Amino acid sequence: MKLVSEDNLKQIDTHLAKVLDRLLAADGLSAMNSVIRAYVLAGGKRVRPQLALWTWLQCEASTPGIETPPSPSGFSFTVADRPLTDQPLPTPPGPNPQSLLDAACAWELFHAFLLAHDDIIDSAETRREQAALHRQLSSLDHDSPKFGSDLAIVAGDLMFSAAMRLLHELDVQPGPYRSLLQLFSRVATITGFGQAIDICQSQVPIEDVCEETLLREYHWKTAAYTFEGPMLTGAILAGADLPTQLAISSFALALGQAYQMQNDLIDLSAEAHEGCDLVQGKRTITLITARSQLAPARRAEFDRKLDALRTANGHSLQLADEIRRELLDNGAARRTAERIDRFLTSARSAAMDSAIPQPLGGAMQQLLHSLQRQYFVAV
Repeated sequence: MKLVSEDNLKQIDTHLAKVLDRLLAADGLSAMNSVIRAYVLAGGKRVRPQLALWTWLQCEASTPGIETPPSPSGFSFTVADRPLTDQPLPTPPGPNPQSLLDAACAWELFHAFLLAHDDIIDSAETRREQAALHRQLSSLDHDSPKFGSDLAIVAGDLMFSAAMRLLHELDVQPGPYRSLLQLFSRVATITGFGQAIDICQSQVPIEDVCEETLLREYHWKTAAYTFEGPMLTGAILAGADLPTQLAISSFALALGQAYQMQNDLIDLSAEAHEGCDLVQGKRTITLITARSQLAPARRAEFDRKLDALRTANGHSLQLADEIRRELLDNGAARRTAERIDRFLTSARSAAMDSAIPQPLGGAMQQLLHSLQRQYFVAV
């Protein structure tokens, strides 16, 4: 997902590097800090800071009476490699550019914290085409797995704490300041609940897993912190009123759930590998919906394959790929794609809400259209 220009992405990374240098400096821990710094900065699409900055710009552009002199911040936002507007960035009446970037980068640090812990939970070896953080940290003690996992848990906590420090130290007015802290606390809490659902559902008998629970997981674990939190951050800093924030929230949550389902389809479209959902035992909407469509006899056989996958050991990839092909042959991807379309329709309706001022509503619809061409494509 690309919402801003290459120069803007470099600006986000430069700011993120400065934040890491400032907040993760500690005597005697330079080796650990260097690994964390490299881990956060390597790879990643910076989706969350992009969304925060993009939303701020569009809300600012929709505020009546704001003139548009040359911008001191140097931002020039684009989507799909095309400028959203030919006007220079309005001078913000609220946060200075550093505070805006601090708030945006707080979500990237929160994301890095979640990835570090998630990879320990999943026993994942790689992340972003490099070793997972716990594997990198294990090298600091003769490739000791326990040392690496223990230190990665602490490293994740440090990244979460760094995100909190960024927000607590923002130079903004009391009203937006309080709102941002409340937003982050709420989203961080429900993200944890979503992770708990993910873990618990992997142990629930397949026949007891329901779509409603999985949709709640998608909302809590992905949509809230990937889309809602960052977009509301930009809106709050731009001074958007409560009705506008509520409409943005509805848009973001619908888009976020569609995004997670598209991730499921992308995972299903590739040959089975150690980190794929089937091998990891994850229960997805695509899997549960496809299972519910099977006749009783075929469903029993399907369940036996899923049970066998847990103990397949060296044959797990072969069996997972067999299940994957069966899901595709049974139209599972098509049914999930139809559900994605319904969420995208909900997002479009939210963008057309009467509470959304123009040109913000038009920009949200343009964003949705761009994402449908770039990301929500058949797999």
